[in-house]
Amino acid sequence: MTATISPHGARLETFSYTGDASLVLRADPDQVPTWRAIYPGAIVGPIANRVKSGMLSVDGRAYQMARNENGVTALHSGPNGLDQRIWDVKHSEADFVHLQMVLQDGDMGLLGLRVIDVRYTLSDTTLTLDIRAETDAPTPINIAHHPYWRLGDAAAHRLQINADHYLPVDAQLIPTGEIAKVAGTAFDHRDAKPLDPGLDHNFCIRTTKPGAPAPMATLYGADGLILQIDSTEPGLQVYSGARMPTLPGTDAKPFAGIALEPQGWPDAVNRPDFPSIICTPNQPYRQITRYRMHRAT
Repeated sequence: MTATISPHGARLETFSYTGDASLVLRADPDQVPTWRAIYPGAIVGPIANRVKSGMLSVDGRAYQMARNENGVTALHSGPNGLDQRIWDVKHSEADFVHLQMVLQDGDMGLLGLRVIDVRYTLSDTTLTLDIRAETDAPTPINIAHHPYWRLGDAAAHRLQINADHYLPVDAQLIPTGEIAKVAGTAFDHRDAKPLDPGLDHNFCIRTTKPGAPAPMATLYGADGLILQIDSTEPGLQVYSGARMPTLPGTDAKPFAGIALEPQGWPDAVNRPDFPSIICTPNQPYRQITRYRMHRAT
């Protein structure tokens, strides 16, 4: 197993298993400047996903984030989120890299001096992502990893998700507040099946033990390739890639890969009934996500 990590966005550039081609979409950003705009392989945040109108409130005080999606929503914390920053490489070895980002109070319209650490570790069959954040003031933290997976031919993908519920969304892809059952809908992936082309939704993951990585989803690809994702996060954003642009000189085009993003629930800062994403000096943030590869026998 091999991986290539870029300090630009703490990005997973390539990921290969037993000599296969990269299992995440990749391109040379020097040749295709717009490549990074679709978040491939990046760490996104400090609030991943969409925030309605880019507005939120913490302890009764309102904050406005930059809106970068048709001037309506803040997607992945706006146009200058973690994916656009050059991270500091604190330490690296053959199977390990530790990157860090420091955000000053007010950066991206949010409060708190925030120190965010990302650690990628490779073993024989597993890539482990350990994300931590500390702050000196209560602040929302919801970080996600955003690779586009392609296990061979993307059209052959089948996906299984450990979720009995999902979050319906409005026209701006903001959760409506309803927590709906997947049973009897196109969102029922409790058994593996092909993706609905309209998927860009959060699935509410069944957890077994708080704070411990739980089985989240399994992606089945061509030639028997299988990716299993375990994570501590309560949600999995699944994006079919329907709006991915066609970028000449790359493999990018609609449905070329699928984004599977462990994270907190979208717009949770505006939904007190959703799991909280507030990080405090006494309650630091931590996410552990494991990507495990194998082949069907």
